Amino acid sequence: KAMFSGKLQTGLLVACYFVYLLVGAAVFQALERTAEKQEKIAAAQMKEAFLQSFTHLTVAEMEQFMKNLTEAIQNGVYPVGNKSQIEDSNWDFSNSFFFAGTVVSTIGYGTLRPKTAGGQIFCVFFALFGIPLNIVFLHRVGKMLSLLCKKLGKFLYEKGMRK
Repeated sequence: KAMFSGKLQTGLLVACYFVYLLVGAAVFQALERTAEKQEKIAAAQMKEAFLQSFTHLTVAEMEQFMKNLTEAIQNGVYPVGNKSQIEDSNWDFSNSFFFAGTVVSTIGYGTLRPKTAGGQIFCVFFALFGIPLNIVFLHRVGKMLSLLCKKLGKFLYEKGMRK
C-alpha cells in the first residue's frame, strides 16, 4: 500500500508540474503574442516609410529611424523580409512552454522575455510558485533515479557482477 501511494503521489506531482507549465505557457502566449504582433506591424510600417523617403531624410530623421530600429531589434523584432514574418511569433506555444520551463528551473536561457506589464507581473508570480514546485519535482525525480540505480546495482550483483 505504501508503494502504491508513493507512485500515486509521484504521478500527481508529475501531472501537476506539467499542467502548471502548460497553463503558464498558455498565459504567456496570450499576454505576449498580441503585443509582439503590434510591434512587428509598427516595425514593418517604419521600414516602409523609410523606403518611401530615404533619399531626402534629414540627419535628425535618420537618427530617429536608427533609434527605432535598434529598439525594435532589442525587443526581438527584426524588420527584415516580407509581411509573412509578422504572423510568425516568438510566443508560439512551444516557445512559451520552453520559456515557462526556463523560468521555473531558474535557467533563464535565451532572449525571450515578457515585454508587457501583464506578462512581467505574471512571470514574477509564476516563478514564485513554480520554482518551489520545480524543486519538489526534481527532488522526487532524483529519489526515483536513486532507487532505480540501487535496483540496477542489486540486479547486476545477483547476476555475478562484483562491486
